[in-house]
Amino acid sequence: MKIKQIFFIFLFSVCAATAGAQADYSLTDCIQYSLSHHMSARIYGNDLRIAKAQSNQVVSSYLPQISNSVQFINNLSLATTVIPAGIISKTPLDVQFGQKYNANLSLDVMQPIYDQEKIDAIRANRSNLKIASLQDKQNQENLIYNTAMAYFQVLIYKELEHKLNTTEQTYRQLMKIIDLQIQKGVAIQTDADRLQVSLNATSYQLDETRAQEKVAYNTLKNAMGFPLDSTIQITDTLGLDSYVNMPFNQPMVTDSLFSYHINQANVELQKLNYQSKKAAFLPTINAVAHWGDQAQNNDLSRVFNTWHMNTYVGVAVTLPLNSFWEKTSKIHESQLQYENAKLSLQLSEQNYKLQYENAQKELLTAFNAYLNNRNNLALAKRVLDDTDLSYQKGTSTLSDFLNDDNAYKNAQTNYISSLYSYMSARLDYEKAKGTLFSFYQHLRN
Repeated sequence: MKIKQIFFIFLFSVCAATAGAQADYSLTDCIQYSLSHHMSARIYGNDLRIAKAQSNQVVSSYLPQISNSVQFINNLSLATTVIPAGIISKTPLDVQFGQKYNANLSLDVMQPIYDQEKIDAIRANRSNLKIASLQDKQNQENLIYNTAMAYFQVLIYKELEHKLNTTEQTYRQLMKIIDLQIQKGVAIQTDADRLQVSLNATSYQLDETRAQEKVAYNTLKNAMGFPLDSTIQITDTLGLDSYVNMPFNQPMVTDSLFSYHINQANVELQKLNYQSKKAAFLPTINAVAHWGDQAQNNDLSRVFNTWHMNTYVGVAVTLPLNSFWEKTSKIHESQLQYENAKLSLQLSEQNYKLQYENAQKELLTAFNAYLNNRNNLALAKRVLDDTDLSYQKGTSTLSDFLNDDNAYKNAQTNYISSLYSYMSARLDYEKAKGTLFSFYQHLRN
């Protein structure tokens, strides 16, 4: 019995440990989580479903419209009609037409044959559906951009923390050596003080970096739609250095931008709205059909004994003549809105080209800065290695070592910052070019 209990306790502990283990998130994992869990993804998904429902509603208005009714009426007091004198009798007559009890059945069918307003409304809803679909994809693009940007920022702070932590450990080990040297009289207190200053500065930078890293993690969780009170760890499986290159210069193609297609669809929507307003003066043609059955009697028990049917089919043509000035004003208003939409599309084309050119220049600047900082880092590392070797041989001072080590740390910081600047500029460039999805797929592979 005790063996079974121990076994179950062990099994429970293993399961609990497995459930509580925190898996590392790669960039792909973070973006996939964003696309699946972020609130905006659900909102735009619902907007797309709403647009589809509205499209079905508009299309149904051009389908046969069927209505039916069933009535049973108890005339508590029939209406009285007065027949003037001289028609039937010399004196006026009070006459009541109808029966006390009435039963009516009816079925009416109307099929629109021509209704330009409804036709334009169906076309407009296609544009609405297209806009909703494009906005959903544009939101996915924004989620990829925001998540990747936040992810890269966390990577930068993690790398800085690692470098500073290594430096701090090195200084602490060196402090122990200096203390022993002071005790043996081969070093002076000033050397220890200089090293302590560098150690204190490094510890302060490390604390600052860890605080900024926490903020960066919260920014990433917010970009992903991840619970802020939950823990997340990320892993760098990308090898960002291998993606640092200057893309081949290609001309700007606005057709690859979701926002451009949204503006195009909006122009088409305003055009259809303008046409719809003009169609308010056009006649509508409907095919109509009616079937009815009626029963009447003053005796409730015999009211359903005899029925009288009536039916008809025909075509109804309606020519709207009312509200002339109101409709004319709406036509003029929609015409101006259509003109504004076309002008906005032309203006957006210029803005897209400007954004692309600026993003391209920023990317080139970031790429050159990265190359310079990478070369400077290699140079600072060689200088530090030489100074470290000289210091160990006793041919250089601690001050020389600390100065070169500080220069190397600055070179590391500049290199890491330039790497982040490049990846940020690359995201801006890919987004401005409309190729962020393909760049994301490239990172995945």
